[in-house]
Amino acid sequence: MFFFVSIVTNAQEYDFIQIPNSGFEHWDNLGTKNEEPQHWHSFKSSTGPFSSLLMQQIERHNATRSGSDGKYSAHIFSRSIVGITANGNVTNGRLNAGSMFPAGTKNNNYTQRNSEFSTEINNVPDSLTVWICLRTKKEESYGRIMCYVHGDADFVCLTGGWEPYEMLCAQVEFEFSRTSSIDGEMIWKRLSLPFKDYSHLCKEPCYILTSFTTNRRAGEGNAGDEMFIDDLHLIYNPTLEAKVKNEELENANEIEIEYIIKGTMSAPNLNLPPNEVIVKISLEDDFKDSVVIGRVVTDKSGSIRCKIPDNFIDKNYKIKVITTNYPMESDCLIIH
Repeated sequence: MFFFVSIVTNAQEYDFIQIPNSGFEHWDNLGTKNEEPQHWHSFKSSTGPFSSLLMQQIERHNATRSGSDGKYSAHIFSRSIVGITANGNVTNGRLNAGSMFPAGTKNNNYTQRNSEFSTEINNVPDSLTVWICLRTKKEESYGRIMCYVHGDADFVCLTGGWEPYEMLCAQVEFEFSRTSSIDGEMIWKRLSLPFKDYSHLCKEPCYILTSFTTNRRAGEGNAGDEMFIDDLHLIYNPTLEAKVKNEELENANEIEIEYIIKGTMSAPNLNLPPNEVIVKISLEDDFKDSVVIGRVVTDKSGSIRCKIPDNFIDKNYKIKVITTNYPMESDCLIIH
């Protein structure tokens, strides 16, 4: 039997930006016609000459996806306004009501820089994950998600396009079928949507603009079509690096291993156990005879001081670091 001591240090941390209030737990103006989730916006905070005609089409709801730590989701829904179907819509940017025709290009979502209607970002995520429940009257109705990482511009999200064209860094556009009928049970689905690279247009990400709509095309669908949105999380593919931090400690049978984690660990919308960083030692390349000599629960970089088992001392042994959520393993460290 041997013992080890885990020490987590303040190794360099990396900032991977998330959209604020992505769990839709915090709301403003509850119970009024101006109710909206904080940092997210719908028709009642829109701009444009027809904004005064728009009705409330978003509300806080106590339905949540299975396993969520939160209490609420965002509920958007379609309504009929003067005989025209107005799709439910929510964005972390701002809506513009510039046309009386639903499909008019002057009806759009956009980033309004340097305001509450924008989210700054400095690198491109690998994917967008989110839980949705879409209930529609017709089986052929589809919901839509649009997400754009873009450069330093008041970027406009259009149906089937964007502008300025040269300001797009990466994009998600996804249409999905309903999870149940309008009167059916609430069936939640987790979506994992990779970003498409447009770095040939723009290499300097500054903002991220995300929108959800109850129907894939403006004016389609039916009044009462509804979408519930919960626990959005941007995923940055993680990496793991390990190295010997201190091979000459006071006790000759101890070694300190530094591990460097970058990216998304323990994604909060997956209902998985917390990530463990585990240090293994072996005399063989395949690590079949490996022994665990260090362990700590963390998502961040740090180091672990480990005790070397007696039967490994004065031998050429190997050390490897693994993680459990997200599963990774480092290159093998050969210790002489």
